[in-house]
Amino acid sequence: MGYSLILDTSNKSLVVGLADEEKVIAKTQYYAWQRQSEMTVQEVKKIMEDLNVSFDDLSEVILTIGPGSYTGVRIALTIGKVIALCKNIPIIELSSLNALAGTNGRKMSIIDARSKRCYVGFYENGIKVKEDTIMKNDEILEYSKENNFILAGEVGVLGLEENEIDLVDNMFKVSKLLNKTYNVHEVKPTYLKD
Repeated sequence: MGYSLILDTSNKSLVVGLADEEKVIAKTQYYAWQRQSEMTVQEVKKIMEDLNVSFDDLSEVILTIGPGSYTGVRIALTIGKVIALCKNIPIIELSSLNALAGTNGRKMSIIDARSKRCYVGFYENGIKVKEDTIMKNDEILEYSKENNFILAGEVGVLGLEENEIDLVDNMFKVSKLLNKTYNVHEVKPTYLKD
């Protein structure tokens, strides 16, 4: 049996998880804005040691490729690519916005892009229905209502109450809908620009 290592450092949280073939068996997720580079390797080591799992036991790495913080995106991406390359295992890459949307319902996920704009993803049950983009904050609420999307993610920038999202569980479920990339050199970060 192989394990999936799950990594996301694209935004304000540090997200590390471990799953067997059927379910998430360990996870950590906490606010670590601009500290992910100091803490990610420690968290990976801790979660694997706690479960007595070695890097040889990994069968894939699941990680986000952006959009999000320029540096943050690259932290999980670099760590994941090094592990995948050294252990000759595939990567399952997903949008940070897809991780926020999860696999339940018609979601419009958002991440603050500053300057009164957001990165926006459009997903239905985990499947992309429209390309990720950037929208002005004042357009997002109206668009979501007109097109029957539930808003998810950093909705606080729109004056709405934010709910914590279990990114490890979401990423594991979404990964089941995506293809694996066997050539890790093909995995590249996504930066949206307008």
